[in-house]
Amino acid sequence: MHEKGTHRDFQEETSHLLDSLAQGKEEAISSLFDAYAKSLWFYCRAILRDEALAEDVVQEVFVRLWERRKRFPDLPSVRAFLYKVGHNLSVDFLKQRRIQQRHAPAVSRELSEDFLGEKLIEEELLGDLHRAIERLPAECARVFKLSLTGISNQEIADQLSLSIHTVKTQKQRALVALRERLRPPGGKTPR
Repeated sequence: MHEKGTHRDFQEETSHLLDSLAQGKEEAISSLFDAYAKSLWFYCRAILRDEALAEDVVQEVFVRLWERRKRFPDLPSVRAFLYKVGHNLSVDFLKQRRIQQRHAPAVSRELSEDFLGEKLIEEELLGDLHRAIERLPAECARVFKLSLTGISNQEIADQLSLSIHTVKTQKQRALVALRERLRPPGGKTPR
C-alpha cells in the first residue's frame, strides 16, 4: 500500500523541484524561497544584527541560487549553498564596514564556528516550527499561535468566541500534530 507523505513521495517532489529549478521555472525558486528564506533571514540577522541588511543578504543569496540553478544534485546541497553564501555575504559585509576592527573581540567570538553552528541549528528549528504551525488546520493554528503569546486559555476562548474546552482541545491537537511533523525521520516522538 502506498501512503501519502512517504519518503518516496518526498524524493519525487524534491526531484521535480530540482528539475524545475534547473529548467529556470520561477515557481521552483519561489518554493525554495518560501521554504528557506525565513530561517536564512534569522541566521543572517544573528550575524549582522540588522534586520534590513539581513533581508538584503537573503535576496542576494536567492539571486545567486538562481544564477547557479543547474548545479544542485539534491536538496541538502541547495540548503548548504544558501547558508554558506548567506554566511559569506554577511561576514563580507561586516568586514567592509570594519566592524571587526572596532569590535574585534566581540565579533570574533560571535563569528566562531561554535556560535554560528548553534545559531544555524536554532534558526532552522524555528523555521521548521513556523512551517509546521502554518500547516495546521486554520482554527487549530489560530489557537496555538495565541497560546504562544502567553495569554490564558480563557482569554483565547473569549477572543475567538470559543468554549474553553474547544481551546484546550485545539491546543492539544496542535501539540500532537507538531510533535508528529517535527519528529526526526525514524525517530520517536519526544514525550
